[in-house]
Amino acid sequence: MSHYNLLAESARNQIKITDIKGIVLKDQWKTLVKVETDAGISGYGESGATGDIFRSWVNTGNKPIKNYLVGEDPLAIEKHYHKMSSQVHNLMAQGSVFSGIDMALWDIAGKVLNLPVCELMGGPFRDKIKLYHDDQPTDMLDKKNVSDWADKIRANPRGWSTIKMSFNHVFGLDRLEREIPMLTPRDLRRLRTGFDNVREALGPDYDLIAHAHSEFDLPSSVGIARAVAPSEVLWLEDPLPPGYTDSWKSLKQQSPIPIMNGEKVEMPKGFLPFLQNQAVDILHPDLAFCGGITGARKIADLAALFRIPVALHNLGAYPLLMASVQFAASTQNFVILENAIDKGQGTELMGVDPVVVTDSYIDVPRTPGLMQMNQDYLKENIRPEETWWGD
Repeated sequence: MSHYNLLAESARNQIKITDIKGIVLKDQWKTLVKVETDAGISGYGESGATGDIFRSWVNTGNKPIKNYLVGEDPLAIEKHYHKMSSQVHNLMAQGSVFSGIDMALWDIAGKVLNLPVCELMGGPFRDKIKLYHDDQPTDMLDKKNVSDWADKIRANPRGWSTIKMSFNHVFGLDRLEREIPMLTPRDLRRLRTGFDNVREALGPDYDLIAHAHSEFDLPSSVGIARAVAPSEVLWLEDPLPPGYTDSWKSLKQQSPIPIMNGEKVEMPKGFLPFLQNQAVDILHPDLAFCGGITGARKIADLAALFRIPVALHNLGAYPLLMASVQFAASTQNFVILENAIDKGQGTELMGVDPVVVTDSYIDVPRTPGLMQMNQDYLKENIRPEETWWGD
């Protein structure tokens, strides 16, 4: 934070936070966050919590967040991060709430200092960010179905070249089946066939990711890794339940492909044991859950000490996308960003500036802060039970 603190020094203690608000849109479940100031400058972020949970932590309870942020200087980001992450016992519930607030504080700081957030964080390592796309055939075991799906991927004007695929349907299971028995050799042969079909249909110029949704046991996870390895996947994502156990270390030791975890892990202390025990090859935090930009930067700095790359999970709206892009630009060990563009959630319609993706890359905006929100779009798409920014 030393670079940021130097830039912010001349503007400290000149404006104050006046309110913290949240709304939820029709096609979203996460909460869009707005932090207001007495200078008429507002910052936006995105919380991984639902609207009711977000507003409860902000406004009520034993130590409501609003009580120790309203009236404070919004530029004191590290101070506010410390307060929000250490003043409650039930951190897991609150982590997603203050993640969105942290993003909004960085947005305010950039607007006050007239700089994009990547400049506040030390400057960009890159001026465009590689994105990956989530999709899969409806039947990976049917070559015609896979071939038609591959044609659709190739025809997408955004030029997606890295595809993350869920695969539970290969085993006759729901995508998020919670009671999954240990996979059998027959199951694993079917999985290998499915990924072989995809690789054959797409050819060698596409990167594939296998996504397991934290649902499998250790022997099944080892089997999955071995089954998809011939298709040269980038990594196996979230095979085991998200919290650290020695099973993660055992899996990494037995796997022929890289192992990733992180989208459901919260705060730097949640990621640390994975690094200390050399239990994963790539970390995958989500800014809406892991402590916002400040928390993610701490995680990335820890990962850099172990020479572990960082990708970003992101299935959120425009604020999470823009915060992730600025973070990615300024983080040396960043590799690739998930996104919800083309998912029918309106992500690409929420900002004043258009979202342009060319050959899987998005340019890093150079405008101050993180974003300018399209208030007309938000107002037209707010859930009926929500009130407009808490009015």
